[in-house]
Amino acid sequence: MAEIDVVQDLESVSEQIQKLVAELQELDGNRQILTQQIQNLNGVAMYLRGKENPETTPLQAGDMANNDKET
Repeated sequence: MAEIDVVQDLESVSEQIQKLVAELQELDGNRQILTQQIQNLNGVAMYLRGKENPETTPLQAGDMANNDKET
């Protein structure tokens, strides 16, 4: 039967855990950066929608119903 080197196996597993924790922290940091960029872009999009010229925006279904009543 093969001998098990518990100390060596534990060191190996601990090293793998440390590497994976570091990778997870890096990925979480990247996720936070992407989340912030998306929120910033959503804010810019909302601002630009507010500045959009109403004459150049396409009519919505409700707008069409109101136009029919006026004529």
